Amino acid sequence: MYLHHLPHVTQFCDGSSHTSTSPTKHNALCSRRSVWEVMEQHPDFANGSNPAGDPTRDVTPTFMYVKPAPTRYVIVVEDTTVMNLQKRWEFLRKAVRKLLVYDVPVGSAVGVVLFDHVAKVKLPLKATPASLDARQRLATSSLPRNPSRVPESQKCIICGLEEAVKMLEKDGDSAVGGVILLVTAGSSQPIVQYDLRQLEAVIKRKGVRVVPILYPVTGRNPQPVSGIENLAQISGTEYFAVLDEGIGMDGKVSMMVSLMDALYAALRIFIPDPNALPLVVHKMEFPGGISSTSQGTFTVDEGLGGRVRFCLIYYDLGHVGNAISLIDPSGTNLETTNIQEEDGDVNMFFITVQDAMAGEWLYRVENRADSHQSLFFRVLATPRSANASGSSGHRDSHAVTISAWTSTRSTLFNVSNVDDPMLVYAQVTCGGAPVVGAKVEASLQRLGFNSTGSHYEANTFLLFDNGNGDADITKNDGVYSRYIPAIGTSDARYTLSLTVTDNDATAQVIMPSQQTSSPRPGIYVNNHHSYSSKMGSSGIQYTRSRSYSPAWPRCCGSIVPYTTGRPTGQLSRTRTVGVIDIVGGRHSPPFSIPPSRIGDFRAEINPSTQRITFYWTAPGSNRDHGTVANYEVVFSRDAISASQGTGEMANEWSKPFFVGTASSHTAMWRRHDGVYYFAIRGVNHEHEPGPWSNIVEVFMPHPPTTTEINTRGSTQGGPVGGTVGELGVTTPQPSILTPRDIMAIVGAACAILVVLLMMTVYYLVVITRRKRQQQEKKAIEVMEPATTTPAGCETDSETNSITKPPPPPPEALAVGEAEVTGKRSLSPIQSWPASTLLAEHERRRANDSPDGGEGELSLHHPDLGVPYMPVHPVHPHPFYYHTPNGHYIEDSLAMDSGSMVSTQPSESLLVYKVDTSASDSIRPPSSSVTPTQVSWEGGPRQGPTKVPPPTPPKPTLAAHLTLGGVAASPMGTERKRRNVTQV
Repeated sequence: MYLHHLPHVTQFCDGSSHTSTSPTKHNALCSRRSVWEVMEQHPDFANGSNPAGDPTRDVTPTFMYVKPAPTRYVIVVEDTTVMNLQKRWEFLRKAVRKLLVYDVPVGSAVGVVLFDHVAKVKLPLKATPASLDARQRLATSSLPRNPSRVPESQKCIICGLEEAVKMLEKDGDSAVGGVILLVTAGSSQPIVQYDLRQLEAVIKRKGVRVVPILYPVTGRNPQPVSGIENLAQISGTEYFAVLDEGIGMDGKVSMMVSLMDALYAALRIFIPDPNALPLVVHKMEFPGGISSTSQGTFTVDEGLGGRVRFCLIYYDLGHVGNAISLIDPSGTNLETTNIQEEDGDVNMFFITVQDAMAGEWLYRVENRADSHQSLFFRVLATPRSANASGSSGHRDSHAVTISAWTSTRSTLFNVSNVDDPMLVYAQVTCGGAPVVGAKVEASLQRLGFNSTGSHYEANTFLLFDNGNGDADITKNDGVYSRYIPAIGTSDARYTLSLTVTDNDATAQVIMPSQQTSSPRPGIYVNNHHSYSSKMGSSGIQYTRSRSYSPAWPRCCGSIVPYTTGRPTGQLSRTRTVGVIDIVGGRHSPPFSIPPSRIGDFRAEINPSTQRITFYWTAPGSNRDHGTVANYEVVFSRDAISASQGTGEMANEWSKPFFVGTASSHTAMWRRHDGVYYFAIRGVNHEHEPGPWSNIVEVFMPHPPTTTEINTRGSTQGGPVGGTVGELGVTTPQPSILTPRDIMAIVGAACAILVVLLMMTVYYLVVITRRKRQQQEKKAIEVMEPATTTPAGCETDSETNSITKPPPPPPEALAVGEAEVTGKRSLSPIQSWPASTLLAEHERRRANDSPDGGEGELSLHHPDLGVPYMPVHPVHPHPFYYHTPNGHYIEDSLAMDSGSMVSTQPSESLLVYKVDTSASDSIRPPSSSVTPTQVSWEGGPRQGPTKVPPPTPPKPTLAAHLTLGGVAASPMGTERKRRNVTQV
């Protein structure tokens, strides 16, 4: 039945031609069954009846023309001794009188039938006159002043119904369409099945509609029974009940007011036109017992105000003070003395205002009622005429009306039967246009009294027009619906009523859109081409396309689109629906009720971020009441598997919200291998799952080739085609820290502490070591003995000697190159070649004693640029060097294997071992001189070993060298040249 208005849709689909995976409203509501599969469940087609395609049947339609006729009402009243207690009969007479005089529309035929053990006509069927006096005379003759003395056990209900049918069939008319208002006492005993079948036969055979009104319902806590209320289910109406609230021999006025409301609500079932039957816009009860002023407010909206009637109902005339004030929205206090109407036959005061100002009205009344009585206020209004001058804004001759019903005509609701729930519907319209955004509140008021003697507290709940599919079907159609909550109490009777307000000025009336020359866009683009069928007829072939038109509403037609809305202004309506018997609550607590079905599940894909955002309306824990514990989400490549919940399960989802809340969830999706189907359902706190939702189709294209700069942190997504855990990634919420976030923060803090600790330890170790080395260096410098270097030599550290460039050779200076200042030269043994050392040695020898005289006795050792530093002896080699006082001192120097090693004998360097005990004038004999070969390696030295002092050169022996007058050895008669072999 989807898009049935298209020209190529010519027949109903069956199981072979139906596409069960299409996201249509038909599949959502009919569990993906075809049209014929649904139709075959109806009795007209069950068991092979009326098969399709029978060419022999005559299918020529027959039309029957009918004309409208005024509704005929027959009031059937029980007249037994049960009505003679307290003031039941008096209250009944006053309620019926009010109905006949003030409520029944002009021109409607009305009659009265009394029954006890027999039935008799009290008021023949007559048209209601227009004048008030004639209507009052009609009402006076309707009921006797006192009831009969026939016991209740002898009453004959079927006698009263048959007499009412005869009245409707008088003068050859048919009883079809007639309305019977049956007022009888509610009994705690169920009706006999034989009597019930007789009543059912009369109702169905004659085609009348019966509205049972149980007056009074006796008992402190009335229990549901299979009684006269079943007639409402048989005839397709509602039934009402009035609780017995007698006190001793007296009765409370609340019984009379409840009966008046029940009779008025029964008329409303058949008279929806507010022009014929005024709308109830305000109800209020003010208990007595305290001498005070009772005040309240009521609202007259823009569509009402043609005729507003303010009614005050009392038990006794002395309960109402003299002052009755009525203040209009502008603050003007109306003079009510001259416009008050009093009718003692119905215990009411009336104040009627023509063309009432729209807005909020205020009333004040002096309340003198007794403690067990109250003052009741009712405000009724008719629509404003189209040409009436308004106080402000738009004027419309149509008024906002409300109609209500339940999903089943049965008045019995068994909570324990989870397969047969009951729903409440309320349609709010204004001249046929839907009213959206209104606040529709339902109330279930239990009949009876609690342990304190007071009325039970009402159970209230809101109705929704959200189109979530369960319970509301279509959004913005003005029909508000919801499941009746599972009340976990004992079996009881409840009165269901509705209240409609403007919801803080958010209610709007959908206005018809302006007609344009362009047709309304379709759901698919116009990819059409002509075709010819086998029969030769031509037409248009409609081809589906994946390019949806944005002008068409989403979610398969479950939203009524509109572009223009008119605010309703201040709005207030009330409506009594009827009585509902709720059983099974004690034996089946609410947790056995599963969550409602999600019917508006949908998805939006963001290919750039590889994310999917899902949207749905939150279901309830017990159908559409409460909050579910969690969600279950399944996805699959097969649509049927996803709809049955047999695919892969998502392991993470967002937290559920209260029922009716618009919900969403964003997840990472990196699968690009095809189309996937998703479904969702709620699970209540007792692990009871609800039905699976409608399926949504998802296809994620590959991400763009360019690298996207991630400015939102980690996406926590896995690799392409990864596990289902990718789906459970929610969009980061800064206001909520997950356990993973807390662990990451703690880990980062620990890592920072470890780094700081390592830096502290490193600082302490390194700085301490450096300080210790500096202290040792200072100690060595303090302990170093004073030495005197020869002229032209400088005492320096090893480090300085190494880092300073060597002095230029004499050849470089001779050609005019200037010596670099500011930098000291390296030691000759570290940087000079052998030829340079030999030339320097010859130069200094020639400068010391050119003629070989006494000048040679100074024996200056060559300036090698390396100061003497004492070290610990390791395999000491004897060295002798000259001191300022002329002594040769022997010392042991640890030779670094990397800097000094023994080589082959060489005469370039000699070490003289001299007896230091001799006097200054005595020199060692030549025979005591023992040459020792050493070699200065030029390689890198290991460790901090200091360079040993240079060895004094051997005295030149040209001919004979005399030391202190002592003849030298014959070997020293002549000075010899020595070659330096290694440096």
